Order: sequence, then structure tokens, then C-alpha cells
Amino acid sequence: MFTGAHRVRVDDKGRLAIPAAFRKQLREGSFVSVGQDQVLAIYPPDLWNALGEELKSPLPGPDQRALSRTLYPLSDPFEPDGQGRISLLPEQRRLAAIETPSTVVVIGTGSRVEIWPEARWDSYSADAQGRFTEFADRVISGH
Repeated sequence: MFTGAHRVRVDDKGRLAIPAAFRKQLREGSFVSVGQDQVLAIYPPDLWNALGEELKSPLPGPDQRALSRTLYPLSDPFEPDGQGRISLLPEQRRLAAIETPSTVVVIGTGSRVEIWPEARWDSYSADAQGRFTEFADRVISGH
């Protein structure tokens, strides 16, 4: 399970060091791609494969085609270098509004890791934390 939030620098080349706790859990076969809410996500192999199964169809419908055409072109295998850094593709950075150089927040969301531009994470997080009880009541209680 991925937990925690870490602020890390993205260098001029679009590289960032994935926190060691996350790297240890991300196995070969993980992918960096687009996530919901215009952030980047690192999908472990089981989630990546499950997502691929959802999109597999000999004659996909319009929503499947649109999702496949967005997800796969913006995907790259998760392959940290010797210093634990990954390179974000230029299109990934453009989609998520990640500048070089800048600071991003790498967060654990339970089943996957997300990469957020720092200012957008700070704003989103402050709002979500202020509404925690509301979300918990709806999600956990099913209301």
C-alpha cells in the first residue's frame, strides 16, 4: 500500500527521484501514465494489467477508444536510473502542468502513486482535508 506525501524536485531534464519507500514497492512492469484529475500516476503491474483488460476489446466503443488513445500514448515503463530517478515524458509534463525545474508532490493513494504540481496539490489537499468528514461519510457510509 502506498502512503505518504513527498516533495521532490524535477530537474531541467524532467527527472525526479521517486521516494525510496515507493520505489521498493514498484516492481518491474509498473508504468507512469496519465491519471485522473490531470495528474500523473504510477500504476503497479497488477493495476496496469487490470486497466489493460478493461480496455481490451476487438471492437472498442467510443469511450474505450478515447481512453486508450489518451492513456497509452502518455505511458512509459517505470524504470528508475541508478539514483532512483525517472524521466517524465515531455507530453506527460505538459498534460500535468509540471515545469522544469520545479517541485512536485509524489503521493501514495493506496493502490498507486500520483505526481502533482506542488501548487495544485497544496490547493487540492487543503480543500479535501477541510471536507474529510463529508467525503468519509459519503464514501464509507454510502450516502
